[in-house]
Amino acid sequence: MMIFDRTMQLVHRTLDLRQARQRVIASNIANEETPGYRATDFNFRDSLQAAQRGQGPVTLAVTQGKHFGPQGEGFQRVVGKLSDVPAGDLPLDANSVNMELEMAKMSDNAMQYNGAAAIMAIRLRQLMGAVRDAR
Repeated sequence: MMIFDRTMQLVHRTLDLRQARQRVIASNIANEETPGYRATDFNFRDSLQAAQRGQGPVTLAVTQGKHFGPQGEGFQRVVGKLSDVPAGDLPLDANSVNMELEMAKMSDNAMQYNGAAAIMAIRLRQLMGAVRDAR
């Protein structure tokens, strides 16, 4: 019996990836006044959706009992891509940070993180209830 099912693994990995994206956004905001700084973004949505559908990276087949298989589910192998944010007209200091865009991304990312954390908290409360009832 698995205590943490695929949904919990997905939520756990989502929290990790959202935390990484928050650091990237915070770095962009912190460097708003740095001349020549190029804003970046951390994207993982496509990779996470593919893992959810079971279309993750190459799957290894274990043909003998003594073979070491891949560790964890496909969700643990989901990684994001760090990419430059496209910039239109750059100011004289060549800084591509758009503060309004970064604040909107930060707000959306925080909302998504809080939603995933709430799902995790509900599931953990359910497990605690099951443990208390088993006494």
